[in-house]
Amino acid sequence: MLLAVLAIAATALASLSLAGCGDSSGAETQSQEQGEAAKQGMTKKEFVHRTQAQCHRGYLKQEAAMERYANKHGLDFGGANTREREEINNAVVLTYVRKRIAYWKSLPRPEGDEKEIGKIIKAMEKGLKISEKEPNRLASGEDPEPFTTNRHLTAAYGPWLCGQA
Repeated sequence: MLLAVLAIAATALASLSLAGCGDSSGAETQSQEQGEAAKQGMTKKEFVHRTQAQCHRGYLKQEAAMERYANKHGLDFGGANTREREEINNAVVLTYVRKRIAYWKSLPRPEGDEKEIGKIIKAMEKGLKISEKEPNRLASGEDPEPFTTNRHLTAAYGPWLCGQA
C-alpha cells in the first residue's frame, strides 16, 4: 500500500513541480527559505506551499533511496513482502519522516494556526514512535496505519502529501 501511495503521489506531484511548486536546488535553498521565514511571519498559504514543496522534494529523494536500498540488499522494491517493507521502512522511510518533523518544527507557524500545526506535528511524532516500536504496523499496509491521523490532519490543513510516511 505504501508503495502504491508513493507512486500515485509521485505522479500527481510531477505536475505540481511543473507548476513551480519549489525547485530542487537542495539544502541551500531550504536553508535560505527557513531563514527568510524565521524573519517574517508566514501566512497559511505560504506555510502550506513550503511544507508541500518540501514534502514533494523529500518524497522524490525517499523513493529513490528506497529503491537503491532494495537493490543493494536484494529486496523486491515493487512487490516487497511485509518483512522487506519493514526493513526498507526502518532503513530509509523513517529517516525521511524524522527530517519532515524537523522541517515542520523549524518553520514559524501562521498566526492563529499554532495549535492546529502542533497537532499535526504530534501526529507525525506519534506515527513515528509507533512505527519504530512496531515496524509491522506500517509495513502491513492495513488501515489504520501509524500515520492515518497525520494523513487526515495534513489533508485538512492543506499540505496533503506531508501526511504520508
